[in-house]
Amino acid sequence: MQNSEVYRHPKYYALGYRWNTDVECDFIESCLKTYAPAGAKRLLDIGCGAGRHMFNLAQRGYQMTGIDPSPEMIAYVQDGAKQLKLPVTVSIGDLRNLQVSGTFDAAYCFMDTFRFLLTNDEIRAHLQAVANVLAPGGLYLTDFWVPTRWDQIGSEIHQWEQTEGTTTVRVFYLQHPDSVDPVTQTFEDELVFEIHEGGDIREIRGGPTRTRLILPLEFQSLVEASGVFELVTSLGTFDLAAPFSHESLSWRMVSVLKKR
Repeated sequence: MQNSEVYRHPKYYALGYRWNTDVECDFIESCLKTYAPAGAKRLLDIGCGAGRHMFNLAQRGYQMTGIDPSPEMIAYVQDGAKQLKLPVTVSIGDLRNLQVSGTFDAAYCFMDTFRFLLTNDEIRAHLQAVANVLAPGGLYLTDFWVPTRWDQIGSEIHQWEQTEGTTTVRVFYLQHPDSVDPVTQTFEDELVFEIHEGGDIREIRGGPTRTRLILPLEFQSLVEASGVFELVTSLGTFDLAAPFSHESLSWRMVSVLKKR
């Protein structure tokens, strides 16, 4: 959803997606303590959105750098970092053409962003590009949706809402089954925001965006084929004690990769 209309509304995006931030940042810290070299502090957020992870982790003492294709998101993060007086650096960037300065101890790409890589070649090239900016033994953390039933790919709907003061953002994640291409394993999905604010209700439709279905064994094979990472573990949620299983399907597969 890199070209999604909802990305032009970072205020609502930040509210709608804030619900699991502490848990996800705790998970990042757990991975660093468990698998990264001692003293890992330099983190790269790929697809940083409204900066919820970056602000949280910067407040914990991490050096944060982020990229996102949305100018509105980047401006929102810059304003927030200035107000909070946090050392956060962000720039416009795309995971398909990763260009970022510096060396990092770990990178992460959350909220299904990894599925914007539509081909095996794009995935392998992306993994190599991430490895190039990581220090020896650096980590790369990813998460993406995996369906419960293969015969219903592109047919799921998820929704949630968050409220702050008089504003409620109701988020709908929709998949369009008529767009499924079984040859390329791609389909179109969409974010829709329903905004309740000041007694008014309005809708922001993100517009369909083509994304990739990546299956667990396929992802493992692509990681191995990249030659730059080993797959340390895959999990069913943001918890190192919760291995990936059938029960966690249609939610997330969270993976920890370590630079070879």
